[in-house]
Amino acid sequence: MRFTLIVSTLAVLTVTAEASPLYKPGTGFKDCADCPEMVVLPQQSFMMGSPSDEAGRSANEAQRKVTIAYPIAVAKTEVTFAQWEACLADGGCNGHYPRDDGRGRGTMPVTDVSWFEAQSYVAWLSVKTGEKYRLLTEAEWEYAARAGAGTAYSWGNTADHANANYGSDKCCGGFATGRDKWELAAPVGSFPANRFGLHDLSGNLWEWVADCWEETPTGTPVDGSAHERPDCQLRIMRGGSWASMPVKIRAAHRDPNHPADRGEFIGFRVARSD
Repeated sequence: MRFTLIVSTLAVLTVTAEASPLYKPGTGFKDCADCPEMVVLPQQSFMMGSPSDEAGRSANEAQRKVTIAYPIAVAKTEVTFAQWEACLADGGCNGHYPRDDGRGRGTMPVTDVSWFEAQSYVAWLSVKTGEKYRLLTEAEWEYAARAGAGTAYSWGNTADHANANYGSDKCCGGFATGRDKWELAAPVGSFPANRFGLHDLSGNLWEWVADCWEETPTGTPVDGSAHERPDCQLRIMRGGSWASMPVKIRAAHRDPNHPADRGEFIGFRVARSD
């Protein structure tokens, strides 16, 4: 197995190893030059959902204990236009060339991709690398977004434009102030990483996750796996976007959407498991 091990912020080391890097929490690695940079998460339990006294809480955020007891790595950032275009150049991603509406490409997070198209990207990435890439489950996404925090946001209970790209306090539209100088989407990694070393889980773009939408999450998996059902009509987006009010970029906030929908507000990130 070949992968690129991130040994510092200044250098990378390509090594050949029998052991998977997924068993070393905090490790950063890339499985190919055009692949997303991944970060290995610790295996822990956490409280998913929001407490009854959290400001802006919705009824569909019922709290329950979830345990992530398996190796997993999560992309450090949302998938970029450059990474998507590497997939296209290799004949993948269903040939879909997403619009950027003049916002730029390269290190900008890819937009204009449906849930189905996001699935085509992880399928291509899995074939290219020989590893098991996929969308995050809803539980994994919230675990990654919280990074050990029990507060509304990974940094505390108050929304802060110093930590995320989001909209005005009242609906709707982009808003720029201080560090958040982007009215629309920002280049990936423009805001501080959370404690797990991951960027932009609050704001920037809504992120598709694997699960089927359930209005009442009580009874959905508590082992980190995805909730599925044969008659699934809606999938789940997490994290809010550059146009979202503060309440929608909370770690517990959930929104449904049709899996064929595309938009300038929607992107995704990937996970890798054994």
